[in-house]
Amino acid sequence: PFAAWLPAPAQYLGPWLLACFALQGALGARLVSRFVADARVQGLGALLFVLLPTLLIRVGHAALCAHWLILWALLLATRPGPRRFALPAWATLGLVAGLVQPYLAAMVLGVLAGATLAADSGVALPRRCTALGVALGATLAGWWVSGLFLLSGGGSLAAGGLGYYSMNLLSFVSPEEWSAVLPRLPWATTGQPYEGFQYLGLGLLLLLAVAIGLRLTTRRHEGPRVVSPGVLATCLVMTAFAVSPVVTFGGRVLVNLEGAWAAPLALFRSSGRFAWPLVYLGITWMVVTVARALPARRATAVLALAVVVQAVDLHGAHRLRHDAARDPAFHTWLNPFDDPRWQVIAPAYTHLALLPPPQCGVSPVPYEAAIGLTAGHGLTINAGVVARRDEQARARYCEALSQAIGTATLADDTLYVVSAQAAPEVAATGGDRVRCGEVDGVWICSTAAAHARWSDRAGFNRPAAPVP
Repeated sequence: PFAAWLPAPAQYLGPWLLACFALQGALGARLVSRFVADARVQGLGALLFVLLPTLLIRVGHAALCAHWLILWALLLATRPGPRRFALPAWATLGLVAGLVQPYLAAMVLGVLAGATLAADSGVALPRRCTALGVALGATLAGWWVSGLFLLSGGGSLAAGGLGYYSMNLLSFVSPEEWSAVLPRLPWATTGQPYEGFQYLGLGLLLLLAVAIGLRLTTRRHEGPRVVSPGVLATCLVMTAFAVSPVVTFGGRVLVNLEGAWAAPLALFRSSGRFAWPLVYLGITWMVVTVARALPARRATAVLALAVVVQAVDLHGAHRLRHDAARDPAFHTWLNPFDDPRWQVIAPAYTHLALLPPPQCGVSPVPYEAAIGLTAGHGLTINAGVVARRDEQARARYCEALSQAIGTATLADDTLYVVSAQAAPEVAATGGDRVRCGEVDGVWICSTAAAHARWSDRAGFNRPAAPVP
């Protein structure tokens, strides 16, 4: 509904992506500041969070660019003392995560569950569990508001693909042509290069090696602990789920534990994403370890070098994104509804129906363009994209729609967009009850009564000739 308030043609994905990258850097800097006071370290740490390849690759899946939700959860999990379990903060994070994206919400709950396991906060277990319960309830509320529980009857939130969209054991070093230096490595399934993509980038890989070396050779480690056992445990569990019951190493399957027991886990079939919390926990640990083990100037130099190497290694990937966003094809799209007559026709209806919609067959026009028309005039539409659907309900709807069109039983408040082949058949079957015709290449059908509301101001290019 809010689309009707926006100027046309308005798009919100650009501002959303900008906000995601800005929040990624801001919350990353804030997370590092929990352990290191040096502003230079915080800024360089923020850049490493922003330059993570798994964030950049998700610009094509805008909701999943909200990695800052994981950083927000880590911020709450590292709060000192009783403030760590402030109920309003946990409820707010749970609600926002539930509204944004189910996978990210599940990861947030995993991090918060790890914080609940910590006994070093001085907060009693019942209070900790209450905070987790509040976050869970708020997340469920967000899922409900966003329509996650619409499926019923024959529908299922689960789906196939667990083990196919998984994380390969080589994912952290497998660049999938995103690196200027490292070679492409083999995958076990074609679902892993995207959903299981976890390449860290050469800068972070080198920083990890330096941090491990400093940790092993430096005796003094002052300051609060970055990695709490509880959060680390839940992050490792989520990473194990990312690997899935089908454990793969490069192009080989090492272990296959698939079975009926794993079917419920397919609720989150793109399991390869669940390594993200461990990655962000690891980046925090790397930055803080280097900052604590080295003098300030040397630590800054090491982190700055890591940022430079990371940027150079990913230069090609950033260039591809840059060029794609400036390609004329990216800014223009076929819109069959740009004729001024649609501004007269559309307001005469409450609904628009594609015959068939994409879930029932090949649509007569691109459904995205039809959605643009309906959004501008406050109409509903029978098309869209969902991650999970009630297959039985879909089949029933498609059958009912087919029968309605076969008998030309049209609703007075609905505009039907049909194919050029179907328009004459509907016109012939409906007789005097139906009007069909073409408007600048788009064929539509309507009840005669609804057609009369606009026919004197916006006529057809040509009416459909009834099939004899």
